Amino acid sequence: MGLLQGANIAPKTSKDAKQLIGKNVQFLRNQDIDKSGRGYFFPRNGTIEDVVGKNLLLENGEMIHFSELVEMVEASKST
Repeated sequence: MGLLQGANIAPKTSKDAKQLIGKNVQFLRNQDIDKSGRGYFFPRNGTIEDVVGKNLLLENGEMIHFSELVEMVEASKST
């Protein structure tokens, strides 16, 4: 079971990632998980604007490499 609510749609290939363009997602990167043992995690939200190689480009200009993603789920626009 994952940390986020929903099916994990984190892409492994550019083909998978291109199917996510335009979707609003909630995601966890390795750096968003507190490794101190308290079990905290800090999910982020964004809309996928483009795929550049093995990177997702979000609407705010942030690039996320596929390998950084621990989990990703589709989110509603209000999240």
